[in-house]
Amino acid sequence: MPVKLKNWICLLWIITLGISCTRYEDVPLLERRAQGINQSIMCPTCPGESIDQSQNPLAAQMRKIVLEKLEDGWTNEQIDDFFVERYGPSVLLEPPRQGFNIIVWIVPPVIIIVAGLVLFLVLRGMSRLSPVHNRSTIPGLNLTRHELADYFRRIENAFGDGEKDVQNLDMNHSNGDKKEVEN
Repeated sequence: MPVKLKNWICLLWIITLGISCTRYEDVPLLERRAQGINQSIMCPTCPGESIDQSQNPLAAQMRKIVLEKLEDGWTNEQIDDFFVERYGPSVLLEPPRQGFNIIVWIVPPVIIIVAGLVLFLVLRGMSRLSPVHNRSTIPGLNLTRHELADYFRRIENAFGDGEKDVQNLDMNHSNGDKKEVEN
């Protein structure tokens, strides 16, 4: 394909993209309100879909009713009430923030806050219990490196064949090499 043709196709694509993109302010207020209401009303025949998403004929009729009601001057709340009267409160994607439904809005954030607090307290408690500076995990038992090496040697002699050399866990402070202790 020649370079000039590619440039013209690219320019045409950019112009088409620019023309097809509209700003939110360019959409009429009535259509924006209708779309907002359509996104908040559930399609009665399509579980989990709003009438804005659904391709069901009933959803298309409901979208048309929303637009007609808005043209007649109805408020968003009046349109919501209109559909609640016909289909029940489950037609709203967001439960109302009043009465018993307030629990749906309050409980999840409270659970998240309580879980975060419990996690914080558990981690803080675990960090206090962990022996960071103490090599011994038994409270009150502080053995020197030499005493630990002696202890491990006695264990090896008791359970081993007694002829093996046991590596001393004691590090030589002068050169950092491991020493071997013979039985």
